[in-house]
Amino acid sequence: MRTFSIVSVIILKGESKMTVALETRNSYENFVLEKDIMYFRVGEHGLVSFHGKNFHIKKRMSTEQIVEITTGSVFFKVNTDCYVNTHKIVQIQDGKVFFEVKGADSKFTSVTKLRQYRLKEIVQQHKTEAAKK
Repeated sequence: MRTFSIVSVIILKGESKMTVALETRNSYENFVLEKDIMYFRVGEHGLVSFHGKNFHIKKRMSTEQIVEITTGSVFFKVNTDCYVNTHKIVQIQDGKVFFEVKGADSKFTSVTKLRQYRLKEIVQQHKTEAAKK
């Protein structure tokens, strides 16, 4: 979804008036990975599905870009194709990672039992570090 705004430009010499449509990018396309994304899934052929608080975007990425986002310290691999933002987790329970208040409107994804324990340690470490600040 793209929006356009109309900008009028007046050229002083010769009194010419020109109207130009400038493209304004949708703010969802310009998201900040660590700040706006709760989790993402890596699909086939470089298609990555990003999940934010109020949006979901699919982007095609190169192999190098995927390696870069999956090897960072902010995101943790919870199953074969899904990485969660460890700073956005509210609760981990019953094989699920919750990102908002638990309930009908909450965002969550599954986590394997093996990785659930390690993820809880990481989240607790973030809480401890935040309490020290």
